Amino acid sequence: MYAYKLETEVTQDHRISIDLPSDFPLGGAEIIVLAKTSEPTKPLQAQDETLADFIDWLKTQPPSGRSKEEIDAEIAAERAAWGDD
Repeated sequence: MYAYKLETEVTQDHRISIDLPSDFPLGGAEIIVLAKTSEPTKPLQAQDETLADFIDWLKTQPPSGRSKEEIDAEIAAERAAWGDD
């Protein structure tokens, strides 16, 4: 992964402009914008969602079709793959 960090200003119309170095790879890119602020902020999504709301939504989702044993085996295999680093 190639990363390039810089600081810029967000304008009144909520836009940013950046110029990348000439050796920056062409093609797809992922952009993450971090605000420099000391003001507390609310999450952008699910601001008023409660755990009960989430559980209600979860009940509407189709079952995965896997048994408890299959899920436990998959979790155990994933943990075993982590190693002892």
